[in-house]
Amino acid sequence: MRLFKLKAYSILFITVSLLILWSCSSDSSGDGSGGNTLSNLVVTIDIVGADATNPNGDGSGVVNVSATATNAVNYGFKFGSGAEVQNTSGTIQHIFTDEGTNTYIVTVKAYSSSGESISEVESFSVYVEEDTTVIVPSNLVVTATIEGADTNNPYGDGSGVVNFNAQATDAVSYGYIIDGGNEVQSVDGTYQFTFNSVEGIDNYEVTVVAYSSTNNTIDTSETLAVSYYVGDPPVWADEFFQDGAPNSENWTYDLGAGGWGNNEEQTYTDNSTNVKVEDGRLKIIAKANGSSYTSSRLKSIGLFEFKYGRVDVRAKLPSSQGTWPAIWMMGTNFPSVGWPRCGEIDIMEQTGWDKSKVLGTCHWFNTSDSSHASYGLETNVTNASSEFHVYSLEWDASSIRIFVDDVQYFVMNSSSSAIPSSPFQDDFFMILNVAMGGTLGGTIDPSFTEDSMEIDYVRLYQ
Repeated sequence: MRLFKLKAYSILFITVSLLILWSCSSDSSGDGSGGNTLSNLVVTIDIVGADATNPNGDGSGVVNVSATATNAVNYGFKFGSGAEVQNTSGTIQHIFTDEGTNTYIVTVKAYSSSGESISEVESFSVYVEEDTTVIVPSNLVVTATIEGADTNNPYGDGSGVVNFNAQATDAVSYGYIIDGGNEVQSVDGTYQFTFNSVEGIDNYEVTVVAYSSTNNTIDTSETLAVSYYVGDPPVWADEFFQDGAPNSENWTYDLGAGGWGNNEEQTYTDNSTNVKVEDGRLKIIAKANGSSYTSSRLKSIGLFEFKYGRVDVRAKLPSSQGTWPAIWMMGTNFPSVGWPRCGEIDIMEQTGWDKSKVLGTCHWFNTSDSSHASYGLETNVTNASSEFHVYSLEWDASSIRIFVDDVQYFVMNSSSSAIPSSPFQDDFFMILNVAMGGTLGGTIDPSFTEDSMEIDYVRLYQ
């Protein structure tokens, strides 16, 4: 929008006058008597502020046009392709607004009392200075309302829909840029966007620009965490989108050494050298430390416990000989009844000597002979150490089923009728770890330095 600043101009106009003696043909031959014939149309063009130094005016764009003609009773003025404006005075003022020096034409007509006319076309150049008025927006405030967000689901209901509202002083329009994409304009500052490029919870960069009438801008950027799921959202999930230590509201740790009942050789720590969230993934890192090893073991006991549902864990496994990664669960009554009475469900284990297979296993206490009982199967996953795969559990009152990339390879009747005093009717908690050596780790590569299990997400659906 151009803001005009009307200036006070001296009445002393230096007039660029073109005194034109009538020599062209009229639009009508007149009445032939000579007494009322239109003639002698003279057009005068005054460009305000024009002089020898500024022949095209002072930059205001103001032009005064006057016309006289013998026997004329009315005059018409038409600037360029605009409409003709008529008056009896023979004078008109016009303001040009296109910045810079531009050439224009005006068509002037003189009319007689009988409607006859004669005309003249004049060409002239006018300078309009650049508008230096600057309006800069201020006080830009942006609110983002994630659909379905509440205290329990701060990242929304999984639809990915976010409603934005931007307001700023002296702003006439707004622009929204999502993750460096194309800018989308909004006149009133409202905008709705669906974040659906990544399933789960992810961070998105949102930039909002406020524009003034002089096209000056201010902007602000914010990182927004939003959840999106193709189907129903999980009832619990960790998407590991916040770099640093794992979320303490979801995970605690088992710490120390002692073999963990399996002759394992690592010491578990909660140090960032062994466990961290980075680039949207949980990384559990086993490291050689002289003649010993360190790693990490996360658990959700006391923080998140559940009975029945579907668990999906997207993970990439270590490749080194002697590493023993596991995604598994134990009954929450483990502290009081111990193992195996508490029950165990291994969604995924991989041995230290065969990195082309994974195992799914259930453990429980056999009350008939007071012994440890288990049932397990394995399946081929030849690129488990180089590619991410989804390891899944479906668990209900009657059965436990285990999948890799939605392909089932394990099923077990876990009902109380099949397993007396079955622990699989009670709450369980999640465990994520990488062990070194031991029962399923085997012999550790003497040249081992470090390796890791990376987890993209853990999700529970019910």
